[in-house]
Amino acid sequence: MQVGESLLNGFGRYETHTGRPQINVALNSPVIQLDDFRFGDWSPVEEKPEEETDAMSLEEASQKAAEVSDEAQKLLSPEMLSRQDASIVVEVEQVLSGQDKLGQGRFQATLANGRADIGPIEVKVPGGEAAMKLGYEPTQTDVAVDFQLNVEKFDYGILARRTQPDADISGTFSVIMDVDSRARYLSDILRHGSGRIEFGVWPQDMKAGIFDLWAVNVFVALAPEVDPDKASKVNCAIARFKLDDGKLIERFIMMDTSRMRVSGTGSADFTEENFALRMSPQVKTPQMFSLATPIEVSGPFDDFSIRASPGEVIGTATKFLTSIFWVPIKKLSGEKIPADGADVCNVSLQTIPES
Repeated sequence: MQVGESLLNGFGRYETHTGRPQINVALNSPVIQLDDFRFGDWSPVEEKPEEETDAMSLEEASQKAAEVSDEAQKLLSPEMLSRQDASIVVEVEQVLSGQDKLGQGRFQATLANGRADIGPIEVKVPGGEAAMKLGYEPTQTDVAVDFQLNVEKFDYGILARRTQPDADISGTFSVIMDVDSRARYLSDILRHGSGRIEFGVWPQDMKAGIFDLWAVNVFVALAPEVDPDKASKVNCAIARFKLDDGKLIERFIMMDTSRMRVSGTGSADFTEENFALRMSPQVKTPQMFSLATPIEVSGPFDDFSIRASPGEVIGTATKFLTSIFWVPIKKLSGEKIPADGADVCNVSLQTIPES
């Protein structure tokens, strides 16, 4: 099949003589030119006027998502998946938008003996690469799911500018997910899941702003208002979690800016839908009259609270008052933390040490 410059080749086979129907499809596209599919105001379906609706709360959105997933589970029943076996492979060697090369990708899915495996799904774009796999196997009493996602240093600035050309953001992110679960309902997968969830963000030219104001000497934090060119930057933010039967436990949480480093501890419970997180700042260069007070973020997912860590306020006040004595000593004897966070930021997410 050809539409303009866009080509699609492939074959399909449907066999019934083996008893259970077997479907095999393989498709390949050497090039897809998005400009070939510009239809102006025309649409193959009648467009209905959008209804004005109030924005859903987090609780309403979660409930809606659960309803949709449970309906999908009914459609993907053991009886339906066991009626046939199937395999499909789709490869796209090049996607173009005018003269711009957007990337390439590969999709593979199989259905055999009542189990569906989607992936590997591989996407390669100028911003980086991503790979995903999903396994789904329902029974009469529950459903088993295994999910893997690997995104390594993906440039989100390129993606942002594809949808909004004047977007003024740039940086990279990485995500690693490896989760196995078995639950009665598909919407409860995370409540019974085990594995790991890890992510990191490396922004470029992102001002530290309120983060420094919270943790660093007040005078230093306000300096960007006088001299914006020397404003503190966020170097990276990294978090690694272990998921054990619905409970998310931190292995490593850290945010690094030009002027401070924040380490964290905490956990989340997907069954109770609440979490508790404690963030402790450390000023890279000792400052007199610093207000580096640890904070706690805790409570339900949809109604959490942020407050100074109990028991730490007095300690912070004492350090504030005595800083005029210990700061000069620490500046002479203490080790310096790199302003660019090179000791922890310039590495792959998978090599970040656990706390």
